[in-house]
Amino acid sequence: MPIKTILVYLNRRHGCEQVLDAACALARNHGAHLMGMAAFSALPPVPPLAIPYPTTVIDEMMRAAGDAEQELRQVFEDVTRDAPFVAEWVSVRTSAGDLVTAVLEHARAADLIVANQRDPDWDLGPVLDFPERLAMESGRPVFLVPREGCPSLQFNKIAIAWNGTSRAARAAFDAFPFYQSAREVAIFTVTADGEPLETGTPAQSIAATLARHDVNTTLKYIKTGSGGISKTLLKHVGDFSADLLVMGAYGHSRFSEFVFGGVTRDLTNESPLPLLISH
Repeated sequence: MPIKTILVYLNRRHGCEQVLDAACALARNHGAHLMGMAAFSALPPVPPLAIPYPTTVIDEMMRAAGDAEQELRQVFEDVTRDAPFVAEWVSVRTSAGDLVTAVLEHARAADLIVANQRDPDWDLGPVLDFPERLAMESGRPVFLVPREGCPSLQFNKIAIAWNGTSRAARAAFDAFPFYQSAREVAIFTVTADGEPLETGTPAQSIAATLARHDVNTTLKYIKTGSGGISKTLLKHVGDFSADLLVMGAYGHSRFSEFVFGGVTRDLTNESPLPLLISH
């Protein structure tokens, strides 16, 4: 299915240009409607201990949230003012305390979600930075923009991380709109011995299906290195000069908070190239 509705989630002024550049490039390339979104809570974050907030403190926090939303909206409107696609801004203010729930209500209706890579050094990251939950709970593919921005907005070489599972299959098929402009598509499988998978769907099967859609691929079997699967994969994908890595997202629920599995967490936190991730 073609990409016709893109939602870009913006959570702070710092670094939002990189995310917007990627979202606008995708909207131009696919002739898509672009929705910009920011989400803020109408209530202050709940602290670990029950600390009463003075009215003046609450008012100041709400004023700061409003200023942040207005600043993001202004940047979005400035960047998209003369764009050759329709752009609209959506601001969500919720009193539920869980911002991702409010974002998901809009995100599930999009063909693609664009979000920034998590910043581990941001103090407000635990509240406003949640790309993993967008991937795990939206049911939509998420285009994850690296912290330093996309090295290339032309996706000539695409790498697919393949381990034979349903999540990998979901990601491989969600990436169909990107294959059309790619010159090369490679399927990477990392195993202990660098041989084809012994369980799950083999890479040859997904390659044959893609070929029937005129997407020709090459198969690359890689032996796990000393740095583990994630570092091994990133090294070989880098040697391939990929512009985009397609992968399934893996995680588990812990006290209603989704936590990425080890390999997925490493790749989403450290990948220098954009990721297309699906669950």
